Amino acid sequence: MPENKMQNKIIYDRAKAAALSRDYALASRLYKGLLSSEPENIEFLLGLGDVYERSGQDANAIPLYREVVRLQPTNVDAFNKLAGVYRRLKRYDDSISMLEQALITDESNVQVYYNLGFTYKLMGKYEDAVQCFTRVIDENPSDVLTYNHLGSIYDAQQDYTKAIAAYQRGLKVDPNHPILHLNLAHAYESTGQIEFAEKEYEAALRSKPGWLDAIDGYAGLLLKKDDAKNAGALVQQAIRLNPQNVKLHTSMGDVYAGQQLFDAAEDEYREALKYDENYAAALSGLANAYESTGKKADALRTMQRLEKIQPESEHVQQEYSAHLLSANKLNAASKKIKQLWDRNSEDVRTLNLLAQYYICKGEDKKAQGCFKKIEVIDPTYTVHLRDAGDRYHQKGRYKKAESMYLKYLESNVNESSSLMKLARNYEKLGLFDKALAYYQMLYARDELNPVYSAAVNRVSALCKGSALPQDEKTSEQVEAEDEIIEEAAESEENEETLADEDIAPDFDEEAEDDAELPEDTFAELADDNTDAEEVLDSDALDSLDEEDPKGVDLDDLISDDDSDEDDDFFKDNPFGASDTGLPTKEEDMDDMFLPEDIEEEEEPAFESVPEPQIPKKTEPKKPAPKPAVKAKPEPEPELEDEDIGDEDFSL
Repeated sequence: MPENKMQNKIIYDRAKAAALSRDYALASRLYKGLLSSEPENIEFLLGLGDVYERSGQDANAIPLYREVVRLQPTNVDAFNKLAGVYRRLKRYDDSISMLEQALITDESNVQVYYNLGFTYKLMGKYEDAVQCFTRVIDENPSDVLTYNHLGSIYDAQQDYTKAIAAYQRGLKVDPNHPILHLNLAHAYESTGQIEFAEKEYEAALRSKPGWLDAIDGYAGLLLKKDDAKNAGALVQQAIRLNPQNVKLHTSMGDVYAGQQLFDAAEDEYREALKYDENYAAALSGLANAYESTGKKADALRTMQRLEKIQPESEHVQQEYSAHLLSANKLNAASKKIKQLWDRNSEDVRTLNLLAQYYICKGEDKKAQGCFKKIEVIDPTYTVHLRDAGDRYHQKGRYKKAESMYLKYLESNVNESSSLMKLARNYEKLGLFDKALAYYQMLYARDELNPVYSAAVNRVSALCKGSALPQDEKTSEQVEAEDEIIEEAAESEENEETLADEDIAPDFDEEAEDDAELPEDTFAELADDNTDAEEVLDSDALDSLDEEDPKGVDLDDLISDDDSDEDDDFFKDNPFGASDTGLPTKEEDMDDMFLPEDIEEEEEPAFESVPEPQIPKKTEPKKPAPKPAVKAKPEPEPELEDEDIGDEDFSL
């Protein structure tokens, strides 16, 4: 062997060793030196290309791999590598082209079919991807990652039965694969198989302790089970290891919100936003926490911030609409609901919002029409019942709110937040014995919860001696409802099912857009020491008194004739007509949102509902003291999350 060849071999070995030890700078220099003497050496070209890939410089690897396929048009390895680079750069068509070239040389190459399936999956061409992955499994039944890809495709298609089967087949090959356990948990959760999902989350964490994605998913499942105590313990343990993790602080905020500890929830969401001010889940949670504590203006500011970050998100638009309804900004809410309607008039969440809008307008018949439409589209959807209860409660129609909450709880018996709402609603009705029964039920579930213990003590004091009568206003409301019960029942019996073609809203395109808040308000609002009013300048405050010359809402979209019982009240469209045809000033979207800017409308008539069955009254236990504020631990190295389902195995 010539001396320079032997010397190059030694340098080549050093370059490979440097790459293995992740000293990519040294490896790159060595390979470049080798190529200066042998520019067409295939091993050197592939080696330097591999170094660029490993160091995240994919674009630099392209000319090297192209040179290889020019020199060796049948080099399948080079085509595979080049396709992988193009895929990561989202040049999917180029990736497919390279893989097709590879198949011309070797039509039975399993790795090529795997990479084809991976690329088709990222392109959303699921049928082509399934064919490729099936071919891989036929050739290699022990390929665990292929089962994971198949499962994730079926999951994306909401074919959870096939997804579960694919993950299970993969786990037969590798029973301890954490990604398969986690994805199987998600699939079980999507089908309502909560116990199986719980076992899979635990299996994922046994295989990979401290895995943040598994912890986050498991905590979410525990919250769905109304097990906030264990969810909180799980997340707090993870936070001690990862004190600056955005997702974990957001999850902890969700836990506190589930326990009705909204001030603590606000703190956790703000903590998350310190590390990522644009984290959508934290902003959403913060807005909900603000609303739950009566800070409706702050909630709207937060949602406006979130809308700027994700302007095309339907979920954000739906959330924002709900917050606007809570703040009695009916005209602004109507515009967003109209936009959602135009996107998809069959979306039950949009129909739910539309029903809430009608309730806020006092148009129960039209709200009932939305409910019927929801039941036709998705009979399993029940969230609209709870949300309707919230709107009736908001409008002071407590008997109607009671009816909706009870209907919702028939299929969601363990949801603490709704039980809490029902109990508070009974307090408004003056039915303190019933309120106490539900508070005691919640207290029995979580005796350390200061909100539950305080509620039990407060209402117990009201119930001492004898059942207290309802206050005068509430008694009058109940009597009014009793008087119309027969009329309401007959009206509902005579209502017809709505025709799909009748749902076609009309919208005033000339209306002014919602006013935007100053850019700096959200950052200031996140500070505990800043009041909402402090971020408003005098000019903005003055603008609140200006009358909107032309309002825009959903009021002119159903004729007044639709109020007749025998008519199909979606005959013209779903958005109801008000008495005036124009929104009141309270319904307009003002330039700024202030607490004093949120006004209630007059109370509409009531409807009567049957008495609920309540649990047996028990004496409350002595409430436990509030938990001490936890000290922040010293920061430790953050665990790395794996990119589930998007791995590149082309190398």
